[in-house]
Amino acid sequence: MVPEPKIVDAALRACRRLNDFATTIRILEMVKYKAGRYKEIYPYVIQELRPTLNELGISTPEELDMDKL
Repeated sequence: MVPEPKIVDAALRACRRLNDFATTIRILEMVKYKAGRYKEIYPYVIQELRPTLNELGISTPEELDMDKL
């Protein structure tokens, strides 16, 4: 089960309050992992989170080229 975007949003904001960048990346990786074989879910979640990501200054693992490791 993939968490709803509003739950992920709250988690990212909590990580930002704690200034914990590593956990923000892990949360986004977890969402991608949980989406698994359903390829349309992860882009939807990122689309819904885009305003929050921009507001908090968070890059996705794909933007950091971490998905190629």
